[in-house]
Amino acid sequence: MESSNKYSPAFFGLIFLLIIYLLWLMARQMIEPIIFGLIISGVFYPLHMAFQEKLRISRHKAAGLTSLIIFVGVLVPLSFIVISVGKEAAGLYQGIVIGLGHEEVSGFFFGDGWAASTVKSLAEFFNMEVNLEMIKSKLLEATREASSYLLAGVNRFVGDIVGFMFDIIIMIIVVFGLLVEGENLKKYIFELSPLPTHQEDIFLKTFNQMNYVTLVCNGLGGVIQGGLGGLALWAAGIESVLLWTFVMIILAFIPLVGISLVAIPASLYLVLTGQMVAGLSLFVFTGTVSLIVENWFKPRFIGGRIQINTIFVLLSIIGGMGAFGMGGIFYGPIIGILFLTIVEMYHDQYNIQ
Repeated sequence: MESSNKYSPAFFGLIFLLIIYLLWLMARQMIEPIIFGLIISGVFYPLHMAFQEKLRISRHKAAGLTSLIIFVGVLVPLSFIVISVGKEAAGLYQGIVIGLGHEEVSGFFFGDGWAASTVKSLAEFFNMEVNLEMIKSKLLEATREASSYLLAGVNRFVGDIVGFMFDIIIMIIVVFGLLVEGENLKKYIFELSPLPTHQEDIFLKTFNQMNYVTLVCNGLGGVIQGGLGGLALWAAGIESVLLWTFVMIILAFIPLVGISLVAIPASLYLVLTGQMVAGLSLFVFTGTVSLIVENWFKPRFIGGRIQINTIFVLLSIIGGMGAFGMGGIFYGPIIGILFLTIVEMYHDQYNIQ
């Protein structure tokens, strides 16, 4: 009698790996919008559920309404901001050249000022040769490259509008599909997973909570710090305010660093150019805003969702940006917290003290 088990498990495993490889070939061009779709759908899932419960509408209608809000309320304004920032980036290099060319500023950093004297003293202490003019030229070269990079990015964004719209459409489709079929997909993946159900729930909960903290909490905190910092720069007379505001919003995602990378040099520039009151006011104001947001707003907003070491988050962001570019600001902390979750599960499973 012929056995019904004609094919071995190894054969099915090989076929499975082949199909996974083919799926990867199909999806690799869309991997970034798919990942962002996963992240955004997790963040906006409570809103989707609220629409279902409060408005008493179907899952499809609630998912469509949520996707429309994401598109109109988030993606369209962000696209406008990116284009506007690119226009200001055109004058970034020239503005910094003029700023460094100011007599007091140039003297402070590259002449006989305190900063230049400190660098020279440290160089003598460590028996090193330091050419301040070379440092200045390297700084200007880096600034020119950064300005060119921003312009090239905007040109790609505008020139490849079809590709950009394709990514947006893919992301919205992923969000809509996950909102509609999220529960069914969750059950399907959980059935395939070898982990116990309670550990799978921990993974999913941790993933969604970290998304919420990264996008919503840090996003709002970044908008508050960057927006108020931008208003302070505008009041102090700094040019390219929209560009620096956008930069500060991005920097606000990075703990321990934040908007100080823009606020401190701007304050110092104002002081060196004789605008003592404006410089000190900018420094005190931006410092106060950062302290309030980081030590009061974010802890209250985050609550008990995710408690993670600040240094670990910083390293995760830096590593994520090195591996994935700007998207690493979001990917890095998520990968980091999932790693910590696995370690915690391992400790619990084997009772490791």
